[in-house]
Amino acid sequence: MNPVVGIKNAIQKIPYWPGHLFSIIPHKYKLGRQYLISSQEVTKYENASSEERYLYLIKNLNKIVNYAQLNIPFYQDLYGKELIEIKNLSDFEKLPIISKSQVRQYSKQSNGAFLLNTGGTSGKPLSFYVDKNVWAREWAHMHYIWNFVGYKPTNLMATLLGKNIGQKSFRYNAVHNEFILNPYINAKDIKNDLIRLFKKYPIKYFQGYPSSIFNFYKELEQVLNKAEKKEIVKNIKCCLLSSEYPQSYMIDYLKKNWGLDFISWYGHSEMCILAYDNKLSGQYKPLITYGYAEEMNGTLIGTSFHNYDMPLIRYSTDDTIKSKKNEYGIIKTFSITSGRSGDFIEDKNGKKIPLTSFVYGRHHKIFEKADFIQISQKEKGKASIIITFKDGGQIPSREISKNFDLTNIQMEFDFKFLKNPILTKSGKLKLKI
Repeated sequence: MNPVVGIKNAIQKIPYWPGHLFSIIPHKYKLGRQYLISSQEVTKYENASSEERYLYLIKNLNKIVNYAQLNIPFYQDLYGKELIEIKNLSDFEKLPIISKSQVRQYSKQSNGAFLLNTGGTSGKPLSFYVDKNVWAREWAHMHYIWNFVGYKPTNLMATLLGKNIGQKSFRYNAVHNEFILNPYINAKDIKNDLIRLFKKYPIKYFQGYPSSIFNFYKELEQVLNKAEKKEIVKNIKCCLLSSEYPQSYMIDYLKKNWGLDFISWYGHSEMCILAYDNKLSGQYKPLITYGYAEEMNGTLIGTSFHNYDMPLIRYSTDDTIKSKKNEYGIIKTFSITSGRSGDFIEDKNGKKIPLTSFVYGRHHKIFEKADFIQISQKEKGKASIIITFKDGGQIPSREISKNFDLTNIQMEFDFKFLKNPILTKSGKLKLKI
């Protein structure tokens, strides 16, 4: 096990007393010098002129392209032998866009500090490597976004992101000073535990997928009285909405019925693009120090400046957008026209489980092998996982369950194999079919 991961796992098991004291230690000490560097950089360039941001962009695009061409066989084959120089965005836009299927093959040649995976926005699994400083940069940028709503790392948070914590109602995680809530148990069945939690501890922020938080409060609405409802939300200053596009009906419900406020951001596991919407206007502003976001034929394309272990350059996210650009052609804001949304599956007890939690929150081994994953449900408590191997490959039936984390979820799953994924009439590939 990576020693950093080992230390993190050990800290996660520390109870609230004395674990919350860990939050007092500044992140520049917990995560290292890169956290401080990234924090200073994001503040500097978010307040810089358009010209300064453009020069920063060209410098970093040149740097990652040159490195990839000189050191990565995939890009040497893709770009050819003549060294590319990026003088302007037109030069960069001549480079080919790469797809998830290309990156899946490329990842087999790579190595790095951490191996991560993603279920993909539309059921396309992918494993990829990142460097040792990735979490320091990630948290520097996330804290910049959360600072818009007054967040400080010493503030206590509740989190609902799909983490499998067994049969516990919640668990304290000292690494992020948060109580992780169990998304696989109906909130109404553990309402007394939740009331005690929110009553005892000053939880100021609630982080989660919009569909998970919406579902959490929908379940509690059925069983809480007026006083209990007030107890659950009395200290919450803001909800931090992760990953999914927050659907308007969910936001309207949480505002009207629970009086909650929000901030939202767009990010993806491949860590090329991070953008925030601090006004819930549907317009996301990309952070240029995180990576470069561009629009090509309505598709969001991302380039990471920092991952030298496995560079992703002009990588297609498969999300479709509309963007507004500045005078240099750099995206100022973008809106998502299709992408991740809050689809559910329903377990035997009627508990609605957001697919974002099931897919993103559990790191299934199948992501390293399959080309596409899709899920179908026709009756409560039963669902089909449809796996596509484009090369005709297959996993023996006795081994298939070993490639998924299906514990602590009240569902019966069966598995189907296809040579091609199931598409909509318009040719789109969706996670839930």
